[in-house]
Amino acid sequence: MTTTLDPAVTGEPPGGDAPPGTGSPDVAPERASGRVRRTARALRLWYGRAVLGAAVLWLAYAVVRWLASGRPHWSIVLDVVPPLFLLGAPLLLLVAAAAACGRRRPLAAVVSGLALALALTTGSGLNWPALWREPGPVPAGALRVVSLNTQYWAMATGSDRLIALLKSRDADVYLLQEHVGWTPGLGEDGYWRIDDDDALRRAFPGYQMARRGELLTLSRFPIVDQRLVGPGPRLTFGRKPDFGQVFAREKVLRTDIAVGGRVLSTYNVHITVPLALDNLNPFSDFDHDSYLRRKHAWRQEEFEGLERDVRANDRPLLIAGDFNATASMRPLRRLAEVAEDATPANPSFLPLSWKFAALGEFGEDALFNRDLPFFRMDWAFTRGDTTVHRYDLLPTDGISEHRMQELRITL
Repeated sequence: MTTTLDPAVTGEPPGGDAPPGTGSPDVAPERASGRVRRTARALRLWYGRAVLGAAVLWLAYAVVRWLASGRPHWSIVLDVVPPLFLLGAPLLLLVAAAAACGRRRPLAAVVSGLALALALTTGSGLNWPALWREPGPVPAGALRVVSLNTQYWAMATGSDRLIALLKSRDADVYLLQEHVGWTPGLGEDGYWRIDDDDALRRAFPGYQMARRGELLTLSRFPIVDQRLVGPGPRLTFGRKPDFGQVFAREKVLRTDIAVGGRVLSTYNVHITVPLALDNLNPFSDFDHDSYLRRKHAWRQEEFEGLERDVRANDRPLLIAGDFNATASMRPLRRLAEVAEDATPANPSFLPLSWKFAALGEFGEDALFNRDLPFFRMDWAFTRGDTTVHRYDLLPTDGISEHRMQELRITL
């Protein structure tokens, strides 16, 4: 006979269920797993919103920068970002979009892709011909031209090292910028003329010399003409400008050189610096708006003066120097419409030429004073019967924050 015990006697719940609150063995882990999944999904949801928001903001910046570049005076504040970052930021956001969930993933990917496409098509700084172009041999008799911003005539390392570096290239023509002294701490008032013509003639025997302000051109071939291109200091400062004012406004020196029965026009260029970081303290009483207006106006005049002279010059010509402009800046792109960029003759896919080292001069070199440049500020262009067979950006062993441009050309 089977005896059935009363649940009230045994203390067990009817039907043999576990006491309330204990649950089955699988319920608690399932609930915990569900909470983890919900938390993870919420995090991915907010992550996706953050990535999409960042992509939208970056695209808005990229579009405004592209439309404003070289136009209003404040555009230079947006324009100083190196093209490497204009490419890298949307590429990073594109990768980050892959981890988003829901519809935000494709939206973030599309917005990031648009910003990347804009960077690629409006001055990426990438040298695509380097992927397939074979430089080939340089013809015998090709001219060797060197251009260098000398960093205040090698103020940090001494002019002897600079002269030795230049002579080691054995160039036919040297286009040199910042042949000038500078007193740190005085900003735009600290420039002074270097009177070393005799020393230059001893260092470069047989070369002819042309100089205006900071610009120095040395040539093995006869110089038949030289002229300032663009606005001169008298137009800005009056009839008797001091040397600092001459330095500020004499930024393009054209020198015509007789080479083998022909005349080559060389343009030695140092476009005005758009801004200096030590002038960007927003809490100072410095008049930032007037400063940016002045710098912008000067740069526009210098670029436009160079373009006009190049258009009117029917001789073969070479333009080289420090343009203080990246590939994404509109004034440089306009110049590329009237002259041919020499970059395809460079073997590097991402040619870079300048690293910001000024913080090191002020004793703060922990982060920025490094050998790897992030910008390309130094450029070379040709027009007419001028062929570039080789174009290199060479290190200067700490003599200058710029790399040396070296071109091999024939007429």
